[in-house]
Amino acid sequence: MFSSAQALIQHWQKAFLLLLMSLCDQAATGTTPLSIDIPTAGILSSPTPLKAYLFEPEGKAPHPAVIMLHGCGGAYARSGELNARHQMWGEYLASQGFAALMLDSFSSRGVKELCTTRIKDRSLKEADRVGDAYAALAYLQTRDDIQAKAVGLLGWSHGGGVTLDAMTRPPNGVRQFKAAVSFYPGCTACQRKADRLHPYAPLLILIGDNDDWTPAAPCKALVATVAARHEPMQIITFADTFHDFDNPVLKTKRVRTDVPNGVNPGSGVTVAPNPEAREAAKGHVLRFFSEHLK
Repeated sequence: MFSSAQALIQHWQKAFLLLLMSLCDQAATGTTPLSIDIPTAGILSSPTPLKAYLFEPEGKAPHPAVIMLHGCGGAYARSGELNARHQMWGEYLASQGFAALMLDSFSSRGVKELCTTRIKDRSLKEADRVGDAYAALAYLQTRDDIQAKAVGLLGWSHGGGVTLDAMTRPPNGVRQFKAAVSFYPGCTACQRKADRLHPYAPLLILIGDNDDWTPAAPCKALVATVAARHEPMQIITFADTFHDFDNPVLKTKRVRTDVPNGVNPGSGVTVAPNPEAREAAKGHVLRFFSEHLK
């Protein structure tokens, strides 16, 4: 009798918790960021202004800030809205007191996506987007509501590679980032030239051990080489985790045969969700930026 009553109470407690989480998710979903044009004059970047979206935190300004760089698929979903990953991260960072600027590197250049193009044939390389990151940094540093000396960088995949490059190659005369996080970047080329990668500020890589699009092994080797020089770079890996693991709308594991790159060119690449790794990554990102930007 007592056991049955206790089980019933636990059932309703769990149901209430799930309902509360659902309501919280609904309240956090659909935040409309401020649309902004980023001027690029004077900085090696796109010849025309870049589109960007600013997620603004509550509380007294000025705020620390994070610039976000999308991957090879671009910034948008098929609906034309920001895709779910960038919306989620923008809202999350803003909820933690950071201004979050989502930067669109593709639209001003007439690029829709690069994932289905072989790396050697791409019209826009990772190095070409470094100027975009610094143009966005220069813009944020003109705003009274942003702490000019407390701006970080966050990139995914192609944008993660841009992040690695940006943190070792700042344009002359431009103020630098305070810290950066790179989600599953392609480290193979960087690892071959590890002697050239010298991050000037703390740099963190987050990647799945099973990633067969941008594999973890070269990133581990790269970080080991850089850290051995006592330079500020570290890596966190997630077991049984593939590329795109933090995508909140990705529901099942699948092989993208339309992607010609990866560990096995021509065989496709694996993308798969991992909600536990996603939540752990959010914690790592929050702790990292709180330490270095606040």
